Amino acid sequence: MTVLNIVLPVFLVVGLGWGLRRGGFLSADGNGVLTRLVYWVAAPALLLRSAAVTPLRESVNPWGLAVMGTVTVVMGIVVYLAAYRSRPSRRGVIAQGAVRSNQVFLGLPLVYNAWGEEAVGLVAVMVGLMVIIYNVMSVPLLTLPHRQRGGHPFAGAWDGTRRVLTNPLAMGSLAGIAVSAAGLPLPHALDVSLDLVGRTALPLALISVGAALDLRRLRHELPVAGAVVVLKLGVYPALVWLGLSWLGVTGLALKAVVLIAATPTAVVSYVMSKEMGGDEQLAAGLIIGTTLAALPSTIIWLLVLGV
Repeated sequence: MTVLNIVLPVFLVVGLGWGLRRGGFLSADGNGVLTRLVYWVAAPALLLRSAAVTPLRESVNPWGLAVMGTVTVVMGIVVYLAAYRSRPSRRGVIAQGAVRSNQVFLGLPLVYNAWGEEAVGLVAVMVGLMVIIYNVMSVPLLTLPHRQRGGHPFAGAWDGTRRVLTNPLAMGSLAGIAVSAAGLPLPHALDVSLDLVGRTALPLALISVGAALDLRRLRHELPVAGAVVVLKLGVYPALVWLGLSWLGVTGLALKAVVLIAATPTAVVSYVMSKEMGGDEQLAAGLIIGTTLAALPSTIIWLLVLGV
């Protein structure tokens, strides 16, 4: 019952978003505005405040960042090479889908619901910095296949690089690190304002994820989506868990990171695939497939980790 009480509220709000979209209450354009609000305003405010009010030695979590970053890069390359028989436009999409976690839109709500604000503080900086690693890795994975289609091998690479340098989630985390490192308390008015805005990030993110679900996009991608579900929700978090355990990491520092890793494929992977010449239909199918499978897989991971 404890695990269900953690997982069900999160996915019920996702279901609410799906119902609002299907019922016509929330349009596609409206959901786009909602997603941008979370991505550019609410989530950066949440990450900034969480990092700023958490002691630097706790918020940085170097082992979590090192393990997840290493697993992400190595597994992304392996999956890319293993997908050599796929069409060039699909190869990078599959690799990105197998490792890019929906940390902000699903990971942080799950962590918060499971272990509270303290756990969010432990992973806030890691989430922001992992966005940089995901983007740095995704640019070559999505652009290199174009070499075989007669296009420039790094078509769109500058746009990807720009996204890395100006990513609001990374900038929010880095700003929070700077405040924490300086040992300066946030002014009360600013602290309260960031807290109010940041608290909207989690429910709005879940509604946005639900509203974006279109089951028709999954229909023609079931075989590939099934393989990516196993990789993203099973193999990827398992490797992160093994790496952290080998290094002796325990408690919330391990549980929160593994739960973040066990989230479905990030929604932003669709945007990057579309803008860099990847198969956007496949990207959408992988997001939907892993999101639907995340309900039972999250329950399993919480049971394994022990709440």
